Amino acid sequence: MILITGAGGKTGRVLVKTISKTESVCAFVHREEQVSVLKSLGAEKVIVGDLGDGSALRSAMRGVRSLYHICPNIHPDEETIGRLVIEEARKAGVEHFVYHSVLHPQTEKMKHHWQKLRVEEMLFESGLPFTILQPGPYMQNLLAGWRNIVEEGILRVPYSVEAKFSFLDLEDLAEAARIVLTESGHANAIYELAGTNPTSHAKVAEIFRRVLGRDVRAEKQEIGEWRLRAGGSSENAMENLVRMFEYYDRWGLAGNPNVLRWLLKREPASIEAFIGRTLRSSMDEK
Repeated sequence: MILITGAGGKTGRVLVKTISKTESVCAFVHREEQVSVLKSLGAEKVIVGDLGDGSALRSAMRGVRSLYHICPNIHPDEETIGRLVIEEARKAGVEHFVYHSVLHPQTEKMKHHWQKLRVEEMLFESGLPFTILQPGPYMQNLLAGWRNIVEEGILRVPYSVEAKFSFLDLEDLAEAARIVLTESGHANAIYELAGTNPTSHAKVAEIFRRVLGRDVRAEKQEIGEWRLRAGGSSENAMENLVRMFEYYDRWGLAGNPNVLRWLLKREPASIEAFIGRTLRSSMDEK
């Protein structure tokens, strides 16, 4: 059985859906109301617990061969949680630990990236066979502004629209995760997962224009305005996001798609293909 922690989030749900098609999956979630969703996506077993609870993790790891660890996004205790999950996996004799890190964890200016680098370091010293996946920004993140794009023709981001990013389709990430979890030869490897060559949001807006057949432009949103619209996040999360946007504004987050291309044995999904798929799905729902 493969255990996926943090399975109730956006990433975990897609991984459960993809991996459960060929393997038995145990999903570790934080809330009871997530159980039925994960079961419907194919999880054989769903355990509700806290990632900071060693006894809950021990229960989840019984009979587990491999583990895919996702810590909730921008969690202030990622290092502490990572240490506990690694230690419980070591005690349980987990044969393969796959860690969901981030593209360029070396960037100390982004605290949540830096925390992931520390967890990577713990894995090196754990004695566990590991694979580290470092995904770039998801194409799915563009959907947060889907209504504005479709109705107003504006793609808003709180950083420079000329900064370069290497976007990744979450479905490609899930397929890469399935490959490293189920095929041999991936122990003690670190894989940077970027789906596109470095691309600016200004270029992404042009792609939206071509696919949607309407004018779309990219527009920088000031941080103060973003804060007013963003509500619902903790102060810690907000500050980390602001730091991230400030970093993006200057340097973007660019990678190289060669590793993902090699893993998938095909071309990663393009932004055009992703937008087209999303558009067809939205029309089907109507």
